[in-house]
Amino acid sequence: MPGLSSNTRLRWIEDLRIRLDSSRNVVEFSAGSRTVRTTPPGAALPDLFRKPATMAEAAAELNRRMAGRAARMEVTLGIMELYSAGLLVDDADGTPPRISSRSESWGGGRVHIALLNDRRRTEGFLAAIREVVRPGDVVVDLGTGTGVLAIAAAQTGAARVYAVEATGIGKLAEANFRANGLQDRITLVPGWSMTVDLPERADVLVGELIGNDPFDEQIIEIAADARARFLKPDARMVPRRVNVFALPVTVPDRMIRRHLFTPEVLEAWRSWYGIDFGALARSAPSSLSFLVSPSKLRGCALADPVLVATTDLHTKPSSPLAADREFVASVPGRLNGVMIHFELELAPGIRLSTHPDRADRRCSWAHRVWVLPEPLPLEPGARYRLTWRYYGRTDLLGGARVFPAGRAAGAR
Repeated sequence: MPGLSSNTRLRWIEDLRIRLDSSRNVVEFSAGSRTVRTTPPGAALPDLFRKPATMAEAAAELNRRMAGRAARMEVTLGIMELYSAGLLVDDADGTPPRISSRSESWGGGRVHIALLNDRRRTEGFLAAIREVVRPGDVVVDLGTGTGVLAIAAAQTGAARVYAVEATGIGKLAEANFRANGLQDRITLVPGWSMTVDLPERADVLVGELIGNDPFDEQIIEIAADARARFLKPDARMVPRRVNVFALPVTVPDRMIRRHLFTPEVLEAWRSWYGIDFGALARSAPSSLSFLVSPSKLRGCALADPVLVATTDLHTKPSSPLAADREFVASVPGRLNGVMIHFELELAPGIRLSTHPDRADRRCSWAHRVWVLPEPLPLEPGARYRLTWRYYGRTDLLGGARVFPAGRAAGAR
């Protein structure tokens, strides 16, 4: 391949995202619109380039680890494909990324502005850090961003903090460390957490890695890797548990219509563009879901939240995550959707909930709403059945459904 030789020293691109399946086999590498999927031997790739390495060094490491020639060849082909896609780059040609306030990536300013403006979210993590971190602790902060949690850990008394950050925002975090006089106790570790090493084991792990879909930032897999490589056996974690709930709701029709080819929308497009889009009316999705700010569904709940998953980050749950639960309707209404939200147990006595009646308008999380194929009238006191599945894959998002109690899932 042009430009790629045995002496080419490769490193991961900034803003790389690595998705894993439940057995820690790599599912895909991506940045922006570029995506490369791998087969199971690709699980070796993050480790091969944990630090910049030449093709010759990577090949030597493959020979040491893998006895099978076919597996080694498959990983080598994966390296070439990642290089061709621009996800692995020549370390000699790398230039420091610029931080764009318009970027929607984790290296951009806008997402971090939203996080810091979400006062309830940030203050919850700060309170947990003050509760968990003890004087003299070694702390690792995964995805430090602007460095706010790393700074809090040092201010609480941590002797050393390793702030891991894969994107260019890490340079700004370093400036924040200096501005707060903490550069001697906080060390920026550039890279994605599964591709870096630390010089010592940590007493505390801090990771603000909860996505809109609670597990879509791979917190389960990242926490498992950190436990194995970064932490002491009795280490503490912030957060320590993620409780996921399914909430039966009435979704306003206007909200659903934004995601459907309605007659009104098709007619508007016909009048604007002079094109008949009528065929789109027959393409209604069999499974519709979208993200919405929790506060926009305030007052829409028809029952108490249904606990569908509890993930203790000190252990690794099986996958897929799934639940089949019964619930009792608390008010009459038209059930047409299920909202997935969560509660974080950040520290003893410190919890953070994104229930729509508790989240404020500055909540920086958006949560998935699953729209039911057919609305279901709810009667107070009646029992219903709710199913939920989460597969941890971008192409297998799972889903949530509701049925009258006693009716089999999928029955007509």
